[in-house]
Amino acid sequence: MMSQSDFGDWNYPENKQLGEDIASAAEANDPARAEELIRANEFIVLQQIDLETGEIEVDEEDQFSVVLAEVDDDLAVVCFSSYSAAENFMDTIGNDLTGGKRLPAVILDGNELLDGLPETIGLLVNPATDSECYFMPECFSSSEQSYGDDQDDDSLFPEA
Repeated sequence: MMSQSDFGDWNYPENKQLGEDIASAAEANDPARAEELIRANEFIVLQQIDLETGEIEVDEEDQFSVVLAEVDDDLAVVCFSSYSAAENFMDTIGNDLTGGKRLPAVILDGNELLDGLPETIGLLVNPATDSECYFMPECFSSSEQSYGDDQDDDSLFPEA
């Protein structure tokens, strides 16, 4: 079992109800409510490391890389609404992905998380928990978008 110090000296969010509320919005196919909840809170995002060196991976612009997961043939940023959700992920799945090395984590404001999300990347919230939910790419691409009006399939969430 890991301790909060395994993620560094950050004061990580521990709002378990938030994960349940976001999952309820996803289940109700209410992306506007999910976006509202995400934008109003902070999230834990795991940083990708080079398994050989243990260093945080960065791109050409010196921006850190985040852990991505494949969901329904799409890539999704992995994020957590609480420390306990991140801890559960690292204890159940994370060690298999990293060969036993711990992944560093950062806290992102929900606005920063959604505004930095590329249009081709989805969002996977609280994987390996009861409140796990997935938002397809472009689900949050515009806060003024009328969700479902211009879609062939008005469901923005995949079937569970």
